[in-house]
Amino acid sequence: MNVTIFTRASVPESLQQKWLQHLRDFDTANPGCHFDVGIDGPEEPFADMLKRLHVEPGLTFTKMYERAKWEPGDEL
Repeated sequence: MNVTIFTRASVPESLQQKWLQHLRDFDTANPGCHFDVGIDGPEEPFADMLKRLHVEPGLTFTKMYERAKWEPGDEL
């Protein structure tokens, strides 16, 4: 049986690589685990956000989502 654990990490920029590497190291050390990783930087270009996800060994990208463009009043 697998268990799904939801985690949302808000970390200082200076710790983002350390957190992602920790997650990747756990994944590598424990076969059978699967992680869905996302990163968001509202004011940052998409290409720069992808660079932030660089860890060793590298992540396999299966899906990429583009941020929806919202205008004031769209939520109504």
